[in-house]
Amino acid sequence: MNKVPIQIMDLTTLKAVVFELSQEIVPSRFENAQQIDAHTLQLGFRTLEKLTWIELSWLADSPRIVSIAPPKRYGEKSTLAKQLKHLLVNLALVEITQTGFERIVKFKFASRPGKEIEKELIVELMGKHSNILLLDSNNKVITLGKQIKESQSRLRPIGTGDIYTSPPSLKGLLPELSESFNSWKDNICLVPSTFKNSLKDTYQGISPALTLQVASNNYNDAINIINQSVTTIELKIWEAIYKRWKEWLLAIENNNYTINFEGPTDFVVWGEGNSKAINTKIGLSLSIYYSNKIEERKINSIRDKLKQDLANSKDHEIRKLDVQKLLIKNISEYITMQNKAKSLLSLQAPSKKQIIEAQNLFKEAKRKKRSRESILKRIEFHKKKISEIEYCELFLDSLMNKDNEANKNKLDLIIELKEEVEEYIYLKRHSSKFKSNRRKEHSSNIKEIQSPSGLKIQIGGNNRQNELISLRKGKKGDLWFHAQETPGSHVVLKSSNGPVDEKDIQLAADLASFFSRARGNKIVPIIMVPIENLQRISGALPGTVSHRGGKVLWGKAERAEKYFHHK
Repeated sequence: MNKVPIQIMDLTTLKAVVFELSQEIVPSRFENAQQIDAHTLQLGFRTLEKLTWIELSWLADSPRIVSIAPPKRYGEKSTLAKQLKHLLVNLALVEITQTGFERIVKFKFASRPGKEIEKELIVELMGKHSNILLLDSNNKVITLGKQIKESQSRLRPIGTGDIYTSPPSLKGLLPELSESFNSWKDNICLVPSTFKNSLKDTYQGISPALTLQVASNNYNDAINIINQSVTTIELKIWEAIYKRWKEWLLAIENNNYTINFEGPTDFVVWGEGNSKAINTKIGLSLSIYYSNKIEERKINSIRDKLKQDLANSKDHEIRKLDVQKLLIKNISEYITMQNKAKSLLSLQAPSKKQIIEAQNLFKEAKRKKRSRESILKRIEFHKKKISEIEYCELFLDSLMNKDNEANKNKLDLIIELKEEVEEYIYLKRHSSKFKSNRRKEHSSNIKEIQSPSGLKIQIGGNNRQNELISLRKGKKGDLWFHAQETPGSHVVLKSSNGPVDEKDIQLAADLASFFSRARGNKIVPIIMVPIENLQRISGALPGTVSHRGGKVLWGKAERAEKYFHHK
């Protein structure tokens, strides 16, 4: 499985966000807490101007503190969220601190500014060791994101009721703005290795992202430099790196941060030469960045498993179908048996032995005939299952090819497809409340485009959407299009809303060919049917229909693709 790389919130990014939050929400009154998953909390703080939300996550591969847009209400019933609401009620956030090059942030709460600190929320952003802990005025842990048992960490087990101890102190030298070029270079070259290893082993606060950023503004140049041995780097490159190193330290000293999404890494939050920096809130920009990356990871994870599961199910059904086809060959001789029995009984004077033989042949032929009917039913069943799996495979491919689709929509659609597969292919049951909520939520995700005459054309993105546009929302006068004899999306031209033109019909046919398994063919036969002539097939996947009549048109996927590019 290809993992989506996520740039970790390193020391520099953390300092930038802490500085920004100190300006925005100190002082403020704690107002709300909710937990959206096992390792992410959202906290609301009320300033004189507004309610501001932040997100704290101790997820191992993307621990973070970011500002977020006002979220949907969710997870307020979690134990951790309830504890925070109870313990921080009526308290003011009076200070946010982060010291030196440690990735530890302290949110300090008091009854009001100037009063004694009553509670501290500690956020430790340290990869798989990341955590959040709420302390009382005696430094005792009241609650925390995850308990650390002795079996998990001999150095620092920690749980509710323990006295908080800081993580082991950082190794390496403290980066200093006053350090000379020669001293800095000599320190890095003390133990010869690659630049990335030597820098990380020499100084505190060094992340893989920062190493690339100080090496060069250009990703390829930066990669070449950091993988070079420190003994082979030219003097002029050392001088350029030192210049950027000083820029980095100066930005930290002056709290001079901006965010730029162009450069050697996904984002950069410092640098005087950062001419393409975006003059927006760093925390909010990072919130969008991390949301997208995490959604992309979830999408890829579901896609890979779904793809594998569908392929395995299809192979399983094909094997079963082959067994039944073999059986049908073996029992097709029942007609021969019947004929032989008839010929025996047609003799002028059949013997008793021949009569018994004929009777046995008739019995065996009858049994084989009954078996044949049963096998034919099983063959149809397996063929239907394979067809349903191919539909799901097509929708998965189409979904992953939607480059312009927002990750949030993609994630919703792929989860819906996963539920469909579980419910109709693997016959698992989901709670009806959960299903109905999700169906309502995703009906707005149906792809719609405008025809040349200005009519709506709707395209189903999965089986449930096919059912929705064709059977539930289709009106008399609408036209339904589908690739003939091959899996594909339902396409509905909303001709009930106004007069239809030949160009509208052709575009709908082209779209039906584009969103079908036959999209690679030059032309695809498309069936066009008035929507009132459709009928749901009970017991099959949602959106499985039969139709009366219809007209065959020819669709070109290439034309539909060009139409999308011109829009």
